[in-house]
Amino acid sequence: MKDKDFLVDCQREYSSRKYLITGISMQEKQKGKHISYDTTHSAFIYTIGGEALIHFNDQIFHATADVVIHGAKNQKVSFDVISKESFIHLNVYYDPEVPWYGYSDIMNSVYKISNFGQDISEQLLSKLKASVERSSFDDQLHNNIIAKQLILSSFGYSMINREILQIENAVELMEKNYNHSLKLEDLAGVAKMNKSHFSYTFNKIYNIRPIDYLIRLRLRKAVNLLLTGMSVTYTAISVGYQDPLYFSRLYKKYFGIPPSQTLKNSKENTLLSNT
Repeated sequence: MKDKDFLVDCQREYSSRKYLITGISMQEKQKGKHISYDTTHSAFIYTIGGEALIHFNDQIFHATADVVIHGAKNQKVSFDVISKESFIHLNVYYDPEVPWYGYSDIMNSVYKISNFGQDISEQLLSKLKASVERSSFDDQLHNNIIAKQLILSSFGYSMINREILQIENAVELMEKNYNHSLKLEDLAGVAKMNKSHFSYTFNKIYNIRPIDYLIRLRLRKAVNLLLTGMSVTYTAISVGYQDPLYFSRLYKKYFGIPPSQTLKNSKENTLLSNT
């Protein structure tokens, strides 16, 4: 009963208390290496592969795929990998709201959650892992949104917004196929929504229309290509625009300078670095 009561307390605190996610990272630790440091944030540790013993001051936790470990700031944490394979884990770092006048302060304590792995939690963890591995600037906002849903699901919270998973299917489609001709119906289709509901939900969650998200994604990919010295024409085609003039207008509207200027700056910087 104590464990159940604790999960209910967690649900109450994490659904009512504000907190700021400060970082999300995938980490790998090799067997035989002892890693230790002082914590500066609260964090959830989700095991992706392998096993490890995690020490927080004088408390020891056995990290496996079905256990979530929570650490608090101002702790000495150390990792000892005990599996033959590397210990791979995803960390969600955050800072709780202060001052806090609730009856508990779970966010600033060290604990574990057993029996992690309900279907919705595994889906959210999988989506978050894939998004972190993409390492795209555009992922930061929805990484935080997914992470907060994942945290709530870790406590068995039943009111998870499952539409986030559907929207993430569309985001993944854009990330993988931004250089193809994608239409609103394509995005809505993979999200299994009608076009109007998809557009409304996407904008509600991410505060941007799906087509605008795609344009922003393409243009940021374009910057990276221009900085490598790729021509404006080939850059336009590479990010999904067959008309270089239309691409140039979008680029200037978004960044305030034409793509030719970015290309010129890149070439000048290359010449300077070689002198």
